[in-house]
Amino acid sequence: MKARKSWIVAIVILIAGIAGSIYLSGLKKPPIRKVSQKSILALTIGVTNTDLPLIIEGSGQMRAKNRIDIFAEVNGILIPASKDFRAGRTYDKNEILISIDDKEFRANLMAQRSEFQSLITSILPDIKLEFPNEKQKWDNYLNSIVVDGPIPQLPETVTKKEKFFITGRKVYTTYYNLKNLEARLDKYTLRAPFNGIVTESNINPGGLVRSGQKLGIYSNTGVYELELSVPESEAGLIKIGDKAEIFSHDNNDIWEGIVSRINSAINLNTQTVSVFIETSGKGIKEGMFPNARIYSGTISDVFAIPRNLIFDNNWIYYICDDSTLQKTQIVPVRFLEKTVIVKDLPNGMRVLEKNIPGSFIGLKVIPISTTLEN
Repeated sequence: MKARKSWIVAIVILIAGIAGSIYLSGLKKPPIRKVSQKSILALTIGVTNTDLPLIIEGSGQMRAKNRIDIFAEVNGILIPASKDFRAGRTYDKNEILISIDDKEFRANLMAQRSEFQSLITSILPDIKLEFPNEKQKWDNYLNSIVVDGPIPQLPETVTKKEKFFITGRKVYTTYYNLKNLEARLDKYTLRAPFNGIVTESNINPGGLVRSGQKLGIYSNTGVYELELSVPESEAGLIKIGDKAEIFSHDNNDIWEGIVSRINSAINLNTQTVSVFIETSGKGIKEGMFPNARIYSGTISDVFAIPRNLIFDNNWIYYICDDSTLQKTQIVPVRFLEKTVIVKDLPNGMRVLEKNIPGSFIGLKVIPISTTLEN
């Protein structure tokens, strides 16, 4: 009986506690949150679509347009000359660059010419019997052969019979072997193919030269080419013949040039295309790394905005008539270092010039017009 009364008392106390808690909570009212009505200033710029110059910038290495690597095709000792083949040495066209000792080879060539002379002498009696009308022609040819000079061109044969006779006596074979030796003799003396300067030398006078050895580099300093690595997306905007300006690193020197070549292959490592600018002028040196601008016409009906205003890849904020922020999608044409050129924005649209921290759609702002510097 007492246990039952205890349970009833406990239940009554629990119910009373719950009811009291509900009553007290109803007496408390949550504090009213006051929203700050602080005004936000927004620097804006009005969209004015216009034609902008298409300028592509880059830097690269300057190299001589006419530049050859010189290799030896024969063996021998390098003969000292009045001009040593050294870096910085200048030469005129057809001036001797390198001379290799050819005494042994020249003596062998003279012996071969003497044997050819004997061969022609040996066939003259048969020519007199078989082709009496052609005897004088071959006599004159024999007299024109000089052992220490180039072999003269063979006389023309009149009939097939004469041609087959000469062929059977191995006159043609011996003649062309001699021509081959004479061509090889010319390789002992290397002459300048154009006015230029030695930019690299790998030999010393009196040293042994081996066939296939690289002797140096010879360059024409009159015309240069600057190789720029241009992104694939921009390479299609450049045309051969486009004008360019080349700047030294301190911008004290400026040279004019034109686009002379565009490589059709893409560099697999950098995904860029090589564009070559031809130029000339005082102060240009091979190996320098100047900056360049290529002027490839204009882009019509576009507008430039700062790159840092873009969010979510291709969206920007603009100001509505009620001074609230809204977003619109852009159509980028070209991305530059600090700006992006876009199209299809309506003229007169007010866009932000500078970001507003915490921007969101519907944010109330006080627009202030400024002028955007491209």
